[in-house]
Amino acid sequence: MIEFKGILYRSGSSHAFDALAQVSERRSINLAVGKDSKQYSIIEYKIEPRLGKANRVIRFADGVRFETGDHEAIASVEALFPSSRILRFVDWMESRWPVALGSLVGVVVFVFAFFEYGMPLMAKYVAFEVPQSVRRTLSENGLKTIERYGSFEESYSMRMHELGEAAFERALDLVADSKNPEFYYELRIYASSAIGPNAFALPSGLVVVTEAFIELCENEEQMVAVFLHEIAHVEQQHGLRSLIQDTGVFLMLSMVLGDLSSLGGLAASLPALAVESRYSQNFEMEADLYAGRTLEASGIGAEALKEILILLHSDLPDIDLVQFLGSHPGLEERLKALDFLMEEE
Repeated sequence: MIEFKGILYRSGSSHAFDALAQVSERRSINLAVGKDSKQYSIIEYKIEPRLGKANRVIRFADGVRFETGDHEAIASVEALFPSSRILRFVDWMESRWPVALGSLVGVVVFVFAFFEYGMPLMAKYVAFEVPQSVRRTLSENGLKTIERYGSFEESYSMRMHELGEAAFERALDLVADSKNPEFYYELRIYASSAIGPNAFALPSGLVVVTEAFIELCENEEQMVAVFLHEIAHVEQQHGLRSLIQDTGVFLMLSMVLGDLSSLGGLAASLPALAVESRYSQNFEMEADLYAGRTLEASGIGAEALKEILILLHSDLPDIDLVQFLGSHPGLEERLKALDFLMEEE
């Protein structure tokens, strides 16, 4: 039996009583105040965690509070519980500042490593597990977000549709054997004086280009090159992966709460991020190389992609929205990567 003295406070009272606590091997506690005593079973009390050198506290189910400065006695009581080793280890860590500081550094390193390496891997897995219906809704809502920026409406030009759709179908034919059948590819052409020549892809397979982009292309092969670049973004789910990574805190909370289905809420609550999430430079280079390899294998040649990249950079208007949608690596870096690819092929 373990005995130790302390001070007892009854429920709703600030009056203190000298008391004696006796703990049996079965972990029941008998509290004695003078001639009065009361027995508490193991489920009727809780020992609060240690806080430095402060008195240890035991709370009982009927509201009684017992305090004692006998830390050794309480440690002996805690040793009777299976979880006591963990509690003692935590107390040992908290009472030594080098260990506490080291733990803090460890947490910081873990968080950095998770967001730098773990989150991208997790985002890649989750992106391909999201239902196509969610991708579709997310893409449509993202497109509506762009339309709200101003002058951005679908083109009614037959000529633009003929030129764009012919090149789009040609690009899809080049990757017919390798593209994911789950994605539904669709081309939409928009007229916009604000955005200028641009092309981008949304997670469902929706590819958007402007009339200015079609007019900028000097031949169909250049259009095919850009469409292949955008198809790569869809095939690798770069947009959704960027979205998930950019909303990493949201994803972590969903995982902790065990509610991954809440990712479907992204379609309703975060549609703008489908467009506003910037592709990383690695994603852009990956899309360039995908398009370059396909062009080389088809006999068109990666030179077509180099040509349209030069044209896009030389004709890119100085508009915040365009810079927002076009957060790509530098032109020189992209051209060098394609040159290296052409030499390998």
